[in-house]
Amino acid sequence: MFGLNTVLFVCAIFAVLYAPRAFAWFASLFPQKRLYNDKKNKLALFIPARNEGKNIIPLLESIKAQSYDADCFDTFIAVKDPEDPVYEYAKIVNAEVYCDVTQTCKGDCTDYTFKKILEKYPKKYDGFIIVDADCLLEKTFLEEMNNAMASGADVINAKKRVRNYYQDGGKNSNLVTACNGLIWTFMDDMGNRFRSDHNLTTMTVTTGILFTRKVVEEMNGWSYRKTLTEDMEFCHDSILKNRKCFYYSYAMIYMEEAPSLAETNKRRSRWMHGLTHSNYIYFADLIKNRQNKPVVNFYFMFSLWLVYLFVATLLGMAAINLVCTALAIGFGEPVNWEYLVSAGAAVFAIYAAFFILTAVALFVDRKDIKLTKLGFLAVLFVHPVFYMGYIPIVAKAIVSKNDKQWDAIARVQTDSSEVFSE
Repeated sequence: MFGLNTVLFVCAIFAVLYAPRAFAWFASLFPQKRLYNDKKNKLALFIPARNEGKNIIPLLESIKAQSYDADCFDTFIAVKDPEDPVYEYAKIVNAEVYCDVTQTCKGDCTDYTFKKILEKYPKKYDGFIIVDADCLLEKTFLEEMNNAMASGADVINAKKRVRNYYQDGGKNSNLVTACNGLIWTFMDDMGNRFRSDHNLTTMTVTTGILFTRKVVEEMNGWSYRKTLTEDMEFCHDSILKNRKCFYYSYAMIYMEEAPSLAETNKRRSRWMHGLTHSNYIYFADLIKNRQNKPVVNFYFMFSLWLVYLFVATLLGMAAINLVCTALAIGFGEPVNWEYLVSAGAAVFAIYAAFFILTAVALFVDRKDIKLTKLGFLAVLFVHPVFYMGYIPIVAKAIVSKNDKQWDAIARVQTDSSEVFSE
């Protein structure tokens, strides 16, 4: 069985191995340099909208309110049903609607629409932007994405805020949305900012993201459809293709979080399943990769597996201690309380690690997390437990097959389409 010193040793080893990733958490504490672009790039804004109905209207209204010159961008929407009401709603922004009746995932409709755009408007667009139908755009979003193109990057990530805080008086905000919304802080301000500053491949999410025409033409549409997380496939392959990635915190998009834990877990399961299998698909090629900064890029891309190993080791030790203690009781042997304490310490160490992560996230992104003081305290202590909810999700993803079923996620019904500015 395992003693307390063994638990402390495992924690110390993890702290050393994870230290470079933890160091990156604090990059956004320093203001990012603002960029200004003299060129007004022509942008194609693409919205995948399978069965979205009226939920797309707030996004369309936020597009209509953009500060960027309306002559410099066009909107394209992809649906699956030829009689989708989105055809009518698209008139709000004079969007072109394409119907891909065979689509089985987001990658399918992206490929279909990008191919249509390239065919109909060859060389017209300098950048292609994907925005999910449940998002809202800051009114300066397109203007700032154009400014970000002055970086010369092939791929540009926008900052993601939690929409629930900012709309309808926060009525769709609760502890679930607050806890799950921290994922965007982990990804952007505590991850992509550092990666971008050091010319590393950013964690790409295919909403609020821009690809240059060169990238889209190289793919001749969209090439990544092996898993449901086409964005993670693109991310892994961007290391192999040495694409320059950039995160720009001044271009902001508002992400909708589901208020129910059941719907949130659907999203978490789908994303972690796809991420895990994307890791499997690209692991060997990334090991062989000899492109720009391969070791550092590889470390950041797979650092989550250090967390998986840390959690699995501690839980395994706790389980062994508990089983051995139960057997000892069954055989009439005295209970060794040290091993029970060690089992509890192992589980607490996982909670403590996630508590530190939560505390840093709440501090780093404190200006964009709209909670009361009591709300901050609730998230601080509850989120580590919420994050531990990933344990069975990740375990299932690691051992299961590559399921590419595209399940619908319930949308939040909103009363307004306000876009919030500082």
